[in-house]
Amino acid sequence: MKTRSIKFIAVFALVFAGLFVISGCGNKGIEGTWVLVEEYESDGTKVSSSELKDLGVSEQYVVNGTTAEYTCEAPLMKKPVTMTFTVEQTGDNTYDFKMLGDFVFVSPEVHGNKMTYTVGEGEDSMKMVFKRK
Repeated sequence: MKTRSIKFIAVFALVFAGLFVISGCGNKGIEGTWVLVEEYESDGTKVSSSELKDLGVSEQYVVNGTTAEYTCEAPLMKKPVTMTFTVEQTGDNTYDFKMLGDFVFVSPEVHGNKMTYTVGEGEDSMKMVFKRK
């Protein structure tokens, strides 16, 4: 009888630990530092992380609470461009980065350690992919 109780407790502990681990792997929200890792042009052409580096392009968001600090560096700019946005959650894993009150700069979607959004329209659109640092 004692062996049966020990087995039951051991199985229960393993199941509980497994559920704890699985629940920790879900969406972590938007807070954190996000770095641009790839872009997709409207025709599906991928610009990889190494290509972005070769081009000298770097973009980053640091999200803390309801604020996002954006930094962009590119060879044609004398110094990095920085902007501050208000972050508003619009649904499950979706957000608006707003500036000047209600102007929506971008509307990212977050899944785990990946954040994506599309800028531009039609043939001029580009999908931006960021990874959590």
